[in-house]
Amino acid sequence: LTGFITFALPDDQVALLTNTKADKIAEHFLMLFIDNKFITIFSLLFGYGFGVVIERVSAKGINVNSFFIRRMLILFLFSLLHVGIWWGEILNVYASCGLLLLFFRKSSNRRLLIWAAVLLLICTPLIQGLKMYLLPANTVELDNLLTEYVISVKGKSIADILYANYKAVWYIFFERSSQYRDMCEVLAKFLVGYYVLRMGWLSNIETFLPGIKKMRKITLMISLLYLLEKTLVEIYGFELGGIEMKLVEYVFSRAGILSLSLFYCTSLILMYQKNKELKLFQSFRWVGMMSLSNYLTQTLLYVVLFYGLGFGMLGKIHLQWVIPIGIAFYFLQSLLSKYWLRYFNYGPAEWIWRQLTYGKRFPLKRGQIE
Repeated sequence: LTGFITFALPDDQVALLTNTKADKIAEHFLMLFIDNKFITIFSLLFGYGFGVVIERVSAKGINVNSFFIRRMLILFLFSLLHVGIWWGEILNVYASCGLLLLFFRKSSNRRLLIWAAVLLLICTPLIQGLKMYLLPANTVELDNLLTEYVISVKGKSIADILYANYKAVWYIFFERSSQYRDMCEVLAKFLVGYYVLRMGWLSNIETFLPGIKKMRKITLMISLLYLLEKTLVEIYGFELGGIEMKLVEYVFSRAGILSLSLFYCTSLILMYQKNKELKLFQSFRWVGMMSLSNYLTQTLLYVVLFYGLGFGMLGKIHLQWVIPIGIAFYFLQSLLSKYWLRYFNYGPAEWIWRQLTYGKRFPLKRGQIE
């Protein structure tokens, strides 16, 4: 849904595409319950997956550091190609933070949590504060960049689209220092996910069920406070005076986003424990097994729908339609993943990534001999 919004609503047309009551309801719903929450879950899963990969590679007698460095460098190459058609892609941050995860491989569980807290609640707000003090927003420069970007992606020149996306990434993430702030936040969430793997909570749910239920209650309480604060500030326009108060709110928001994401996770775990055969969980499995392929395919679908190379719907879809269309895209990908995995061992991107990482060929079709 967040990716859909980034594609569908250029900033210069947000007011025109969020002007009905239904649009406002959708805007508030997305801001409170979706924005940054599911990318947080994805980050937690990446950290968890890091631990899984490390355990499996180590068991095979493969050098863990060289293997994972190679794996992340290949992911970064994917991101360099992907960012040319979507400036908001996240793979470059994941690849960079994935490399940094190696420094925490031998850290104690306690140290993992301490570093996660420092990165999320100190380093991330510190960089944000420095941005506010040292790099005040240049609205003229941003407006010019946005105008150039919209004109480029509405056109049919591939070269112009590539240039506009790379230019937007360089300005927003590097010149404005957003990349370093985002890396601190993402790495913190990776560490939390890695901690969960280390503790064995998901591999032995029955044993840790009381603790998971307790965590859901605690994260629910923090989440309710976060939602109240967001409602007052973002919806009712409660004024926060000075940069200092805005930074305090920023810190609380980081904690609130993580808490709400963990509440979603613990709720899904408890749902799964009661009804493992629920088709919703099957759809998660299919999409998850092809997560990289689905992420890249989603971008291609959006390019066809919104860019001038395709149907040119950029700036023409009201926000109220983002939620149903985004959900429809998800279930379409789930269905396609199910049928793909019926005949193939891996998603196409996963297959390429795996072969380049291991340096050998793996059979794509089911039934083929390695």
